[in-house]
Amino acid sequence: MLNAFALSFLKASITCGIAAAIILALLTLATRVWPVLAGHRSVWLWSQAAIACAFVLALLPHSAAYSVVPAIDIALPAPAATQSSVLPQPHDGEADGADDGIDPLELLAQAWLALYAAGLLASGARWVHAQRGLRALLQHARPLDAEALAQHAGFGAEAVAELLQRGLRVAETDAAISPMLAGLARPRLLLPRHLRSFSDEQQRLIVAHELTHWKRRDPFWLHASMLLQTLFWFNPPLAVLTRRLNWAQELGCDHAVLAGRPAQQRKQYAAALVAQLKVQQDSFGASIAFGHGSPASLRARVALIREQGLRAPGMPGKAAVAAALASVLGASLFLQPAIAWRTPEPIATAAAPAIVASKPQWSMPLERVRVTSFYGAARKNVEGGHHGIDFAARSGTPILAAAGGTVLASTAQYQGGPQYGDVVLIEHAGGMRSLYAHLSVRSVEAGQVVRAGETIGLAGATGKVSGPHLHLEAFSNGQHIDPQRMLPGLDAYATSQALRKRPARL
Repeated sequence: MLNAFALSFLKASITCGIAAAIILALLTLATRVWPVLAGHRSVWLWSQAAIACAFVLALLPHSAAYSVVPAIDIALPAPAATQSSVLPQPHDGEADGADDGIDPLELLAQAWLALYAAGLLASGARWVHAQRGLRALLQHARPLDAEALAQHAGFGAEAVAELLQRGLRVAETDAAISPMLAGLARPRLLLPRHLRSFSDEQQRLIVAHELTHWKRRDPFWLHASMLLQTLFWFNPPLAVLTRRLNWAQELGCDHAVLAGRPAQQRKQYAAALVAQLKVQQDSFGASIAFGHGSPASLRARVALIREQGLRAPGMPGKAAVAAALASVLGASLFLQPAIAWRTPEPIATAAAPAIVASKPQWSMPLERVRVTSFYGAARKNVEGGHHGIDFAARSGTPILAAAGGTVLASTAQYQGGPQYGDVVLIEHAGGMRSLYAHLSVRSVEAGQVVRAGETIGLAGATGKVSGPHLHLEAFSNGQHIDPQRMLPGLDAYATSQALRKRPARL
């Protein structure tokens, strides 16, 4: 089960990274055609949501069924003919049907899963460290009550009344920081003491900027973006999109604060940006003003303020961005890679004769055959031993009809109970029947006619099992028989444990 999840997680991580790179490239091109898109918060929010959806879709158990890309065949070594050269014996208690060998792709997937867990812990630790620093800053800040707010040049009477009514708390610190909103559930506006040295008009504009963030719920969306960046720490394009979102939030607030204001106030606002940057650089070399960004981005922001905004792209621009995001999301589903394992026929030796060249009565129910338990093997609470043959199969592996016939049952309640999980029962010519148990998906219905080799479902771990596999039973005139009578040559594909536990045959 871990192998199946690790492989799915590796594929989802690759899909997520490719989708993020494509989305970033498309949006970079779009913002060159319609520069105003850079200031639209929704563009960057939806882009990150599309990347998260691409990861989730690729992680779903049966998402590969929608892929239009041909499966990549990986040829595995042929199973040896002698017991000494078959795959290693699994540990005691391993799930029925679990593959007792491991291929390089599985090793890579497991290594990536371990690396991701380590990276997630490191990324989470950095976030926790940043939150502790912010809490320490808030603990040493001085709260401003209603009287203090009324005397502060940045607040008017209406602003103070709204703050008190809606419960936003304001504090002041001696640290040379940028004005900011701290906290998620109950945001607190934190203002630096040096802000009082600015002109009254500049203070009002800066406070109005932060209050606009608060009204737009920007801290919530920024926290959501940072959470995605923490979960997908391995995805550099997503980190770039997070910075673009931050930039869009700042530009959006600039536009809201300066809408309809005269050029003189725009100049005061731009001067406040530069003054804030200078204070922080003089204090500890930081290159951020209220808002975030480098000196280069600050110059671009000041230029936008002086230009009094940019012409909106209108519906064509928004529709183009929406179509691009939907296309990338669809491509991540329909173009995701699928991998198929194929085991070549074993080489005949003196110790193990070749599989009978003539066509078997039944064809193999899986493309990759690996037997983990034979008919008659001792089982607890099962009279007469194992009633079928178990084949190793990852969840989602296609199950093939062993012979042509008519589906008698496709149910999750075989024999009145869930012990077999999802089951497909097929009746063949000559009074023969085949039963396929523990499926995760049943793709045929009772009464349907199927051909030999046709997919009838997907392997899984439904019912009373400890791991994904296929349980195959055979019947002749209503009586259990050994399926190996219909599938000759399985010894060459069996694990050492299955061969050892199989009862002696006469």
